[in-house]
Amino acid sequence: MSDIFICYSHSDKTIATRLRERLQREGWSVWMDLHIDAEHRWADEIQTQLTAARAVVTLWSARSVASRFVMDEAHEAADRGIIFPVRLEDLRIPYGFRQFQTPDLIGWNGDEDSEGARQLVSSLRKHLAPTVPPEPVAAAPSRPRTPSTNAAPPAAAARPPAAKPIGPGETFRDRLRSGGEGPLLVVIPAGRFLMGSPADEPERANDEGPQHEVRIAQPFALGVYAVTFDDYDRYAAATGGRQAADRGWGRAQRPVIDVSWDDARAYCRWLQQETGRAYRLPSEAEWEYACRAGTTTPFHFGRQLTTALANFDGNYTYNGSAKGEYRQQTLPVGSFPANAFGLYDMHGNVWEWCADAWHDNYRGAPSDGSVWDNAAASDNVSRVLRGGSWLQQAGGCRAAWRSHDAPGIRNDFIGFRVCCGAPIEPLGAASLNTVTPAR
Repeated sequence: MSDIFICYSHSDKTIATRLRERLQREGWSVWMDLHIDAEHRWADEIQTQLTAARAVVTLWSARSVASRFVMDEAHEAADRGIIFPVRLEDLRIPYGFRQFQTPDLIGWNGDEDSEGARQLVSSLRKHLAPTVPPEPVAAAPSRPRTPSTNAAPPAAAARPPAAKPIGPGETFRDRLRSGGEGPLLVVIPAGRFLMGSPADEPERANDEGPQHEVRIAQPFALGVYAVTFDDYDRYAAATGGRQAADRGWGRAQRPVIDVSWDDARAYCRWLQQETGRAYRLPSEAEWEYACRAGTTTPFHFGRQLTTALANFDGNYTYNGSAKGEYRQQTLPVGSFPANAFGLYDMHGNVWEWCADAWHDNYRGAPSDGSVWDNAAASDNVSRVLRGGSWLQQAGGCRAAWRSHDAPGIRNDFIGFRVCCGAPIEPLGAASLNTVTPAR
């Protein structure tokens, strides 16, 4: 497999080929979809090469931004934090990619001294520089690691120290390069669970089945709270982006609302740029696994939900519970008890976007916890929402309950929380994280 995948429109093949030759002179292996063996399906080979690449160089032109295939590849690269875009023409960068540094290769003829080419190569050198790979984070609380017998010789001791291993149950915040800190996250252990609901669960919907086992092979990190207005306002100020509306309910530590799936993904990409860590939205399976935290009941609290435990429409009861308060708005994050993984507000308050495209049931769903998304970015398919909100009845806040909406929809009952998949350690050299004890 190759170090670099070039994402481009075939109408830009000439300049893409020049760039491939330039990057190969650096000693990197570079892949373009020029020659795909006849026995390999085209789409499968593209996905294989894209998944294996360590960096994706995306060439923006009027043709490429109009290409569904280019946009799909660029979104996947951005989600993994390995996109390196360049501009081939004087055009407006597509929405969601404007925060990335984008050197100009307008009219580039292969000149080694081109400023844009030098910027791109310099960025790739830093990203692709050999590093000692981190050991996998163990599923159980980790002990101090023993140095490998294959460690670098003493002459390499000047390298910045490796990131401190972050074990399950530990929380951390990443420092932002533009100032301040990102959201608080907790490491969720690896494990298995039954996704969906059993046939006899009260108010069960058909889209919650068939119930199936999912194996989460490696720990991942998830926001302790939904992203707050403080978090999102910092992003909007740093990027000059749109500020989410609060309906007069207050900002600060209330969960951000009025954010679309597209907005949430753009925020995750900004966090990637600010921290060097691969932030993204959780998969639907990761979300439910984290919500359940080892439980099999409708709520991680048990078989009933009361308004002393979550923010939802208490006028409606569930499974014999008593009626309660209907607050008719969001509450500050962390207003109720956490689950066993240390996560707050997994039931009620705001619906939370997941990365997956909507499917009417779980037939054919992945069993490894990965994102289930066979839709193109340009298809505008509905995206999954989980957790219920202040507006829902208790039954709509169950761990298995599912909803969905279009990726551009914003509403006052929808928010999100961020995720970092394995490896949890920062991408690149020195760590930016600060680890604090679990609550």
